[in-house]
Amino acid sequence: MTAFNGYPFSIMLALLIHGLILGSFLIMGRADSEVLEAVRPPAVKALLVEENPQARNQQVQQQRADQQRQRAEQVMQENQRQEQARQEQARQDQAIQEQAARAEAAQQEQQRQAVLRQQREQQEVEQQREQEIVRQQEVARQQEIQRQQQEAQRQEQERQADATAEAAAEASAREQAETESEIIMAYTAVIHDLVQRNWSRPPSARNDMTAVLRIRLVPTGDVLDVEIVRSSGDAAFDRAAETAVRAVGRFSELQGMPPRMFERSFRSLLLTFRPEDLLN
Repeated sequence: MTAFNGYPFSIMLALLIHGLILGSFLIMGRADSEVLEAVRPPAVKALLVEENPQARNQQVQQQRADQQRQRAEQVMQENQRQEQARQEQARQDQAIQEQAARAEAAQQEQQRQAVLRQQREQQEVEQQREQEIVRQQEVARQQEIQRQQQEAQRQEQERQADATAEAAAEASAREQAETESEIIMAYTAVIHDLVQRNWSRPPSARNDMTAVLRIRLVPTGDVLDVEIVRSSGDAAFDRAAETAVRAVGRFSELQGMPPRMFERSFRSLLLTFRPEDLLN
């Protein structure tokens, strides 16, 4: 402990306590004397007895000791009270700190739960977005499959339609060709018949003779030219064939023929002459 004016603190405290005790004795002695004087019976007779100084000193010391013990007890009680108050304050502070810690922990837990809830909501949103993407992809895939199926059906229908149209065109072409062939054969037969009427076999004709003539016609049926493409080897036979064609002069039956057919089959016509018959 630190010194105060050269005296230890305990000495100063002891002197203070003794001063207080001495003052208390003086006050108590004066009070006792006043009380004794106030209640003194008028008829009481007192005898003066010489007081023993040693007994008086012991009594005073005993009183001082009792007072010191009381003061010490009071100081001890005050210290205990202060210690209890300090402990109570410490408990209250600890309780406040624990309450603050619990509140902070609860707040942190709420924040953690809020973060977890936000993360769960974000995950749910992300999952929903991914599911929506997958659904849209599936819808797009199904639409693409449907489109491909429709395209395949359309192509198949077009193919069938083309096949049908081609078959119809072929049938029509065949029919037209057959019809045209029949028409050509009919006109050719007319030409053969007209030339046959004017055909006169010469005496020098033989079975192995063949003369091929090219006849050039116009749409009116008039003969423009007659050319011997292949000679029979006999001039008389060749002249007889050329004379038979020129004798007809005009094949008027060709005037009603379609122009396309005429250009393709009758603009230039080959006729074969043999002694036994006239062949195209």
